[in-house]
Amino acid sequence: MTMAATAAATALGTLALITGSVLAFPFTSSWHLPASGETNVQPRNRAGAEGLYGTGGRADLGIRCSHCHIKGEGLIDFTLAAQPAFAKVGGEDAYIPGQRYTITITMTGEHRGPGPGGGNLNGMAMTIENAAGQRSGTFVGDAGQSSASCPATDPYTGVQLPAGKTTFLYGDCHGVLFLPHQNLRAWTFDWTAPAAGSGDLTMFVAVVDGDTGGDSSLEDDVVERALPLREM
Repeated sequence: MTMAATAAATALGTLALITGSVLAFPFTSSWHLPASGETNVQPRNRAGAEGLYGTGGRADLGIRCSHCHIKGEGLIDFTLAAQPAFAKVGGEDAYIPGQRYTITITMTGEHRGPGPGGGNLNGMAMTIENAAGQRSGTFVGDAGQSSASCPATDPYTGVQLPAGKTTFLYGDCHGVLFLPHQNLRAWTFDWTAPAAGSGDLTMFVAVVDGDTGGDSSLEDDVVERALPLREM
C-alpha cells in the first residue's frame, strides 16, 4: 500500500473511532485534499480522499466506496447506457477504437431517501482501465472538464456548481466524479475509446445511495461493479 493509501486509511479509521461515523465527501475539493485534513479550507481539518475515488480500480489501489459507506442493505443497482450503444463480443460489451460515447449511469432501487436533516446526496465514481491498471481513453464530464487537458485543481472552489450538470474531473483525471447536487440519480459523461490495439478494458463503477447532505457515510447503500469492455 502506498503512503497515500496508508494515510487515507489511517485518517478515516481514526475519524471513525473518534466520532462513531465517517464523513462523506460532499465538497468538490474533497477528492484531492490530504487524508490528514486541511486547515486553510472550510470545514477545517476534514479528511480528504487524497486522490482515491473509491472505484475499486488499480488507480484507486482497490479501495472502494463501501470501505467507508458501511452498513448498507445492498438493495440498489445501476444501469449503464452508452450512446451509441456498445457492440457485443461473446455476449460482453465491446468498444470501437476511437469512438466517442456518451455514457449515462442511473441508480435503480433508491430507498434511503432524505435523512433527518433533509439531505439526499447520492454519489457516483467511475473509471475505465486497461490491463496494466491505467486509465484508458479520454473522459469529458458533462460540466466540461476533459482528461485530455486535466485541470490540476478543483474548478468549483468558491464557485457555484453548474446547474443541470452531473459530472466533473480534476486532479489527475483518472476517473469521473459526481457533482454534489441534491437528489441526483443519474450521471452523464463522454468517453472516447482508445486507439486500436489497446486491448480489453474494465469499467469500474461505484454508486452510493445517500441519506444525508454528506455529514455521514453510515448506512448509505452502495453498489460496485467491475464490468468487462472488450475491444472490437
